[in-house]
Amino acid sequence: MSGTNADGPVAVDVDIEDGRTTIEVTGQRRVATVVRSESGERIYLPPEPAEDDGEATPYRPTGGDNPYEGIADDSPYGSSRRTPATLGRSPTADGFRIVHPEPVTDVRLLR
Repeated sequence: MSGTNADGPVAVDVDIEDGRTTIEVTGQRRVATVVRSESGERIYLPPEPAEDDGEATPYRPTGGDNPYEGIADDSPYGSSRRTPATLGRSPTADGFRIVHPEPVTDVRLLR
């Protein structure tokens, strides 16, 4: 599923596997995501914008890299430190990923 907004195209990929749902959104980060599943409705909110977003500090270098995430593994051989996806919302390079603990029947993005 994809669409466009004032900031450009937005794409949503939903994958249900092994009793959990992975939702990948590219092209937009500042949206709330509402999912509906057997246990009810859940809302995943975007992170709060900080007043100093975009300013470089010793604690957050220019480019938005998080010093607590560690060094990216760009090896063509893969990583021996593969970790399973954690539940909840996590940022990606051009959007975000949500891992919901059960199959969803409805997904909505709200700006």
